[in-house]
Amino acid sequence: MIHEYALEPEFVASWHDRLLGRFFIEQFGFGTGRVVSRYPKKWRKLVWDAFQAAFGAGAGEIERKRVEELLARLTAPEVRRPGCVWDDARGWLENAEWENERRPFHAILSRDNPRGRPNVVRADDVLAGTPKAWLAPGSIVVERTAASMADGVASMLRSATRIVFVDPHFRAIRPEFNRPLSAFLQIVRAAGSQAAIELHTAERADAPPWDSFRRECEDYLPRIIPKSLTLAVRRWKNRVGGERLHNRYILTDVGGVQFGVGLDEGDPGATDDVTLLSAEAYRRRLEAYIGSARAFDLEGEVEIRGEAGTD
Repeated sequence: MIHEYALEPEFVASWHDRLLGRFFIEQFGFGTGRVVSRYPKKWRKLVWDAFQAAFGAGAGEIERKRVEELLARLTAPEVRRPGCVWDDARGWLENAEWENERRPFHAILSRDNPRGRPNVVRADDVLAGTPKAWLAPGSIVVERTAASMADGVASMLRSATRIVFVDPHFRAIRPEFNRPLSAFLQIVRAAGSQAAIELHTAERADAPPWDSFRRECEDYLPRIIPKSLTLAVRRWKNRVGGERLHNRYILTDVGGVQFGVGLDEGDPGATDDVTLLSAEAYRRRLEAYIGSARAFDLEGEVEIRGEAGTD
């Protein structure tokens, strides 16, 4: 639902044109389902180099300010690629196609597609219509199974460096919660990510006291968390007259989604709606859980180191 796109620097440099720039800038960022890949690490410099090569001294201060602004907007948020491949002897597009073999982008946006690559999207095709690789649906339906739930948010989890799971009903002792959590974390592990990962839940009348809940987490969670990862579990109390910790989310540094029913598996045949959060909803929910003005009172927290995969 939140996908990574590699953007050709030479094409981005042409977005100093107000109309062209406005169209593409609005296609990326929180709430759009599309996030710009910082590929390679020097991507911003490549955009500036392309701008200078194309317009040089003929570009005025206004054009330069527009490029500055579009880079700031395009890269909030952005996906970083540790260990990405790059060869200075090749052009950007050839390098991007090469990197795509190592770790696929959702799509590569370029002015042209000379080698007919299936996930290279020509800019003219985007302007003329909606190529399949450009689609970014705001909601999807998933089966309430660990595999289907994880597959629905896999691209977001691979791209994130901070991941916050929110479900007020979570219990480490219950397999219907542990199976999806394990599937989510396996995606993070497979991507080679060292993301900071948190799970937020609520004090409830039907949940054990904090000390018992903490012991459940310590007893059951290490075996489902990959050994390369650590999970911080936080349990919150609602405030009188304040927000209710009720909805279920996965919030990351590249955006967030809401699960309509929960982050647990359901009965056979059950489905759930997963909805992309708008930019405003995302910011408010992120602030409520990890911001400076949190909406709940912390009852307790515990850090669990993964052991899954050990001999």
